[in-house]
Amino acid sequence: MHPPKPRRIEEIDLLRGFFMVAIIINHLQFWPSPFTYITGEGRLWASAAEGFFLVSGLLVGYIYGFKKRQQRILSITKALWRRALTLYLWGAGISLYIITLTLLIGGGNQLLPTMPTSSGFFGIVADVFSTHYFSGWIYFLRMYAIMLLVSPLFLWMLRQRYERVMLACMALLYLLGFAVNEATLQWQVLFFGAGIIGFHLESILAWATSTLKKKWLIAALLVSSFAVTATTSYFFTHGWRWVESNRVSISLETFESVNHQLTSLFSNQPHLSFERIIISFVWLFAGMALVHITKPIITKLFGWLLFPLGQRSLSAYCLQALLLPFVVIFIPVSNQQWLNTLIACMVILTIWLLLRIPLVQRVIPR
Repeated sequence: MHPPKPRRIEEIDLLRGFFMVAIIINHLQFWPSPFTYITGEGRLWASAAEGFFLVSGLLVGYIYGFKKRQQRILSITKALWRRALTLYLWGAGISLYIITLTLLIGGGNQLLPTMPTSSGFFGIVADVFSTHYFSGWIYFLRMYAIMLLVSPLFLWMLRQRYERVMLACMALLYLLGFAVNEATLQWQVLFFGAGIIGFHLESILAWATSTLKKKWLIAALLVSSFAVTATTSYFFTHGWRWVESNRVSISLETFESVNHQLTSLFSNQPHLSFERIIISFVWLFAGMALVHITKPIITKLFGWLLFPLGQRSLSAYCLQALLLPFVVIFIPVSNQQWLNTLIACMVILTIWLLLRIPLVQRVIPR
């Protein structure tokens, strides 16, 4: 008799599917579009990129840390390193692919990712395979591969209950990131912080849902915190036209001053601010609570799209990087919102259709 297959956490699949949709739309950059209200154009205090990275760390902690805690660390190490190598090779290959298309037919298109600074074939190849340069449309694979390389040590420390040591190491690496130009030194706080939560996820959920009152109180606090901060973030990021048209009682000078301060406070360039890390965690778990509450409705309306994109998120991520160069090179951005929205929807549906092809499912990392 076979053991029952572990139940997937469908809320995470739906949320990860939403993050993938948002990432595709933000990478496409076909604005203006009503999708601005959904994704914030990737310019809010936190974005789908942070959410996607958080979910990835959460699942490593939950699946490899908690679910597979009885397995030998050596077998887990082999699996994680094999996956890291796969993602590294795909990221390098897709980066070279995008560079090649940019040089051959890009024509200086401003929507394409920035090119490497090295000149000459061998210089570019060396930059890519040394991970000094990865295309912005596939950069997540670089950071994810590095996180997976370090994850065996992280999982071993989890098993030894060295959480305090881990938190101290994470803090030191985060501070080092202000002196060393390496994004993963600071983004690791998102990945491994979520990984620690993932390792304790079942006990956290058991505590949070132990009584109906506690469950709804926590959900209300998370969702209300998200609503207030997301609305404020949206206003100070995209509210220029309301201020300029005098539709709100705030002067343009005050708006610009507050906007500048908040942008610096929640920045991820050139460094990932601590405030952005905190808001990313709050928004992620508010999103999980919101999806849990509205799961029947979301599943009925959008499950056909979000489940495939969420369950095969890395495949979708690779496909968008392969497809988008042709879209932005050959299809001009329109001033008409409906046309930009239609193009974005067609890109998402194309990726959804490609995910259904058996060859794609076998070849592209899941």
